[in-house]
Amino acid sequence: MLGIGIDIGGTNTKLVVVNRAGKLLAHERFRTEASKGPGFFIKRLAAAVEGFKRDYGRQLVSIGIGAAGDVDPERGVLRFSPNLAWRFVRIAGPLERLTGLPCAMENDANMAAWGAYEIELRRKTDDILTLTLGTGIGSGMILGGKLYHGASGSAGEAGHLKIVPDGRDCHCGGRGCLEAYCGSYAIMARARELIKNEEAFIKKYASPGHEKFNTICLTNAAASHSAARRVWAETGHYLGLGLAGLILLLNPGCVVLTGGVSRARKWFMPAMQKVLNNQQIKTPFEKVKIRISDNADLGSHGAALFGLEHGLK
Repeated sequence: MLGIGIDIGGTNTKLVVVNRAGKLLAHERFRTEASKGPGFFIKRLAAAVEGFKRDYGRQLVSIGIGAAGDVDPERGVLRFSPNLAWRFVRIAGPLERLTGLPCAMENDANMAAWGAYEIELRRKTDDILTLTLGTGIGSGMILGGKLYHGASGSAGEAGHLKIVPDGRDCHCGGRGCLEAYCGSYAIMARARELIKNEEAFIKKYASPGHEKFNTICLTNAAASHSAARRVWAETGHYLGLGLAGLILLLNPGCVVLTGGVSRARKWFMPAMQKVLNNQQIKTPFEKVKIRISDNADLGSHGAALFGLEHGLK
């Protein structure tokens, strides 16, 4: 039996087909293009699923969906997504009707947390905090071996913890959120403040074929560009502030960082670790293990495995 995993991000949407052991059999990726509306997007998702069904037929038994934002997992509704600018969008139900496959839907960071639990840690640690570092910042928690939802299914909105009173504007409409300092859009906004000749910077540091002023370019520059190093050091500092509060609250055995921003670990980890080392209550910080996942598809793989588990009950 095979499952489809869908990871709906602010920039891109990924789809994968995996077996129960987590082996990848097929994948697809496209631009989310949230501005075209949820109706257009759901039809596009359904078309991609139909392509998988043509290849794998009745072996496909479930769909797991991870969406960036506040999700009602019981009703399959995306209640609010700052980075998609969508409110109260039904996704699971319409996709089920269009594809004929049962859908389980969670916040995307919850699905990444499940992927970390199943794939990275092989269920060897039952208390895990996962932070997804991408366009925005999300978090998912496995507590006692179970995905933690909270009272309303909203647990894990770590990106909107207020770490700086009246600080920078966040996409959620608030100010001073962790995401407003460590989400990729915020990182690049800070980079634009410090790097004046953007065109020359791109020409020198962008990856061939990807000539963009983005976090990959900023990471490439960090070895020789002081402003790039400063941006990453600031990012690590603020990430440490947010993470310190979460570790004190949850006392996880392991923290897994994933997402595109995590590729810059060499440049932000020292500042982040400095904040953690300077905490006054030492015990939870001495015990916790911090891992960086190199699996760029942890969310989609986790979604597929979660969908399989949900669908086979």
